Amino acid sequence: MGKLLRRVIGPAIVVFTLPATAQAPQKAAPSETIPRLADGHPDLQGLWHNESGYQAAMKNMRSGRGLAVALGDFHSPGVPLPFPYLPITGQIREYRDLHDPYHDPEAHCHVPGVPRETEQPSSLMPFEIIEDEKYVMILYEYVHDVRIIPEDASPHPKHYWAWDGDSRGHWEGDTLVVDVANFNGRTWLDMEANFVDENEHVVERYTMTSADTIAYSATVEDPTVFTQPWTMQIELKRNPVKDQIVYYDCHEGERDVQHYLKSEGNPANPHE
Repeated sequence: MGKLLRRVIGPAIVVFTLPATAQAPQKAAPSETIPRLADGHPDLQGLWHNESGYQAAMKNMRSGRGLAVALGDFHSPGVPLPFPYLPITGQIREYRDLHDPYHDPEAHCHVPGVPRETEQPSSLMPFEIIEDEKYVMILYEYVHDVRIIPEDASPHPKHYWAWDGDSRGHWEGDTLVVDVANFNGRTWLDMEANFVDENEHVVERYTMTSADTIAYSATVEDPTVFTQPWTMQIELKRNPVKDQIVYYDCHEGERDVQHYLKSEGNPANPHE
């Protein structure tokens, strides 16, 4: 499968819960079934993929809809859609989706940001978690991205901004909680032009529900884009031991036909 095939799955796996504070906590697996490090914390190490997005894509394939998945295709019954935009930012999203997908950073091979890098590309491209008693490192196959997460809950640095922001982790029982801030404000959340700005703040939760399953959630707040926080939930599955990350051949400046042709002055994509 080529790069474009992998990327069109992006909007598949968003589950919305409004408000985020009403989100029920994930139930951890019985303690004896969870692999652990010497310090007693769950051992998250291994190669993982977004099982929720993969299953949604396969369901669409079986029904003849192709691999592409829309935001409304995978969400809990009764959960409001779409994102809770402010009036002006909702208009910006709609315009970009209809006329300006060219400016999706992923179309230019930029780092997807958080939570998109876990939610969107890993439907078919895995990521590897490496962990010890002080740090969690995540290696993403998609655009060979890397996150290094200190587990000491230390404060975010000042005067620092990045595509992935800055991640600081701590443990709440058997759940790894990662606080992410200091974003550069340039990332989108998916290929439907949902976006955030530099005021984005994300809290991720990784909870092992079995030796081979992680319940992942990401609560996103951005007061200059959304009216309230919202929470995304997906299931991560462990890849077979024989699997490994391969080099992803995507370099800044490459051209993504799906995005470049459907832009201002070319509203229709002749390849669709």
